[in-house]
Amino acid sequence: MNKDELKKEFKENFRALQKIINSWELIPGSPSDEFDALNHKILSHLYKGSDTDKISDVLYSEIVVFYGLDIEKEETEKFASEISEWWNQL
Repeated sequence: MNKDELKKEFKENFRALQKIINSWELIPGSPSDEFDALNHKILSHLYKGSDTDKISDVLYSEIVVFYGLDIEKEETEKFASEISEWWNQL
């Protein structure tokens, strides 16, 4: 796969993951790009082969520390499973 194909694939995956993250409505009414930093971080981990547990840890850390939201660890585990299911279907 050449560089242009990789860029195109990444953009498509970014948009798909953005839809998933936005569907959680972590901050109701927030702009669609509110969680783009989280999206980039998660995609980076997925491309490196991180498993669901690692994705869950990243989600929890980012949502609590970076965004300052109150969320249960179990919820981020559910989110990570949703992301892993999507990623594994690609």
